[in-house]
Amino acid sequence: MKRSQIKELAKSIVEYDELSEKDLNWVYSNFSRQEIKAFARLLSNEIKDKNVLATFAGELSAANKSKIEAMFPGKKITFKRDDAGVAGGVRFEYSDFILDYSISGIARRILNAIKERL
Repeated sequence: MKRSQIKELAKSIVEYDELSEKDLNWVYSNFSRQEIKAFARLLSNEIKDKNVLATFAGELSAANKSKIEAMFPGKKITFKRDDAGVAGGVRFEYSDFILDYSISGIARRILNAIKERL
């Protein structure tokens, strides 16, 4: 099977949000080992591209949730409360990007800059 066909299969699985055991058995029986590895990698990338993890501290109002949803149209957003790890603000993880607008993230970047200059 061509790589483009494998990529389309991975896209459709993520788009319809459905992967059954029957589908997996079909993939394992019809794909070579190399194709299975490529399928797993492409499926993982498609899932990462389609999902956004928004980590925040405290309560997130409905207005702020709608603003976040407007920032990432067409993506599935998972909201996660983490008071200890974020300590104020919000942190977004999507694809290979991390946008850290939290107090702890800003403090970490300041400390790293100070360490580099010493």
